[in-house]
Amino acid sequence: MPSFFFCLGACALTNELTSEVDMYRGQAFTANTKKTYQTHLRSYISFCEKTAAKYAAYLARKLKPSSVKQYMNIIRIIHLECNLPNPCDDSWYIKTTIKGIEKVKGTDVQSKPPVTPEILLKKSNLFGTDAGGFDNKKLLTRNCVSMSGGCSQITIKVGWSKNNQTKGRIQEIALHRLANHPLCPVSAMYDMLCMTAPVLPDSQAFPMTGSLFNKKLRSLSAACGCNTISSHSFRRGGATWALSSGIPGEIVKAMGDWQSTCYLLYLDQIPQYVINHYRNKMGECLPPTSL
Repeated sequence: MPSFFFCLGACALTNELTSEVDMYRGQAFTANTKKTYQTHLRSYISFCEKTAAKYAAYLARKLKPSSVKQYMNIIRIIHLECNLPNPCDDSWYIKTTIKGIEKVKGTDVQSKPPVTPEILLKKSNLFGTDAGGFDNKKLLTRNCVSMSGGCSQITIKVGWSKNNQTKGRIQEIALHRLANHPLCPVSAMYDMLCMTAPVLPDSQAFPMTGSLFNKKLRSLSAACGCNTISSHSFRRGGATWALSSGIPGEIVKAMGDWQSTCYLLYLDQIPQYVINHYRNKMGECLPPTSL
């Protein structure tokens, strides 16, 4: 018990001394001197703002506006590490500089084109990287892939992804056989498993790195006149095809495991005839009138 009261007394003494230090420091300068130092401080802050704005202008010489913002983010990180607020948040000078960069340079995002069923008929969580190798605690392994119903269905369990880095849930993706169709996912998966078996349960599900897959994909897609396709094009293409098929947006979001509304960026890929179909459907759903 004495030690407990000693700690309380020490804390009280510390608080008192802190207040006394503040009082003494407050008396170190006259009122006029404090005003002078405030002027100097504002001048220094203004210098820092102009320096940061010049850094943004320097970055804009060779980077897109979105990349300029990413580079400028280091200012926020450094201040957070020092338990200080981000000086760029309240700087109108910096904000207007970046806004001007966006207007002059443009903010168009060059997205990868979607892979459509038509492209597939002509010719991100899956693969490891060349540098990092295969991490069986994150990427798909053979025991994440199972067949059922006499090889009529494949279930893929995804426990880690860009949107699920804490492994807080497992997403189960069920793929059903498309009889006599060249794009049947079950047949393709079955052939791949047969060609690479036998392997250990915790080995890589798809025996290819991401860079090698993209290299082969570009080679194949070049024959279709679209050499900018990448692995992300499948994600974009899947969302585009789903929306074009009339699947509700909230279902598309769940299927793609999106945590935000970024899937709506693919709305411009929906064919005009699909949009016109739903426009006509809206008219057909109007209530009858007596006119």
